Amino acid sequence: MGQAFYVAGTGTDIGKTFFSSLFMAKYAESYGFRYWKPIQTGLSGLSDTELVQKTVDLPDSFFLKPVYEFSTPASPHYASRQEGKILDPKSLLSLVTKERKTNTLIEGAGGVFVPWTGDYLAIKGIQESNLPVIVIGSTELGTINHTLLTLDVLTARFVPVLGFYLVGPKNSLQTDNAETIQRLGGAPCLGVTNFPEQKLSPSAFISFSKEHFDADRNVIDTLLNPEDET
Repeated sequence: MGQAFYVAGTGTDIGKTFFSSLFMAKYAESYGFRYWKPIQTGLSGLSDTELVQKTVDLPDSFFLKPVYEFSTPASPHYASRQEGKILDPKSLLSLVTKERKTNTLIEGAGGVFVPWTGDYLAIKGIQESNLPVIVIGSTELGTINHTLLTLDVLTARFVPVLGFYLVGPKNSLQTDNAETIQRLGGAPCLGVTNFPEQKLSPSAFISFSKEHFDADRNVIDTLLNPEDET
């Protein structure tokens, strides 16, 4: 029996896909995790699924195809309306439910208040999926506010939050940012990983992930041993 989990960001382009790539590079093969981004917008180049696959160089069997794909670089409610497509939250959640007991990383689209439809927010889908969540925040200035807000709305809706993970450029604020969010947010800091200084080949990225991602195994041990959550 496995455990699917949801990767939620504090905003758009905050680092969810970078986190997902790190996780897949380090743990996909050893623990049988798959990557899934059910809703993808902004298909002007590589999709996030293609980007993760290219970054970690894993076969197709480690990836689930998106359920909804839109070319428009906008929130799902607007992109679907512009392209004359229907996004059905009930149908999507039914598919998510089928993956609940599999080792699957499910990456969200944008932040937790992004509208999936005109009257259905991502936060409602996260809540109804009842999946455990890891919140991804930035290492940079502003992350305390953004991450605390995200943690607050999730916990207020009784969403099981495993913790938060910070990614981004290395800076002098990141240690205090992580400590402050953990102290005030009611969720553990699972780790901090800075962006590599240069673009890496798949083999180099895998080596980078093994050295710099989840060094204390907080992420993977929390996922594999949910009974140890406090």
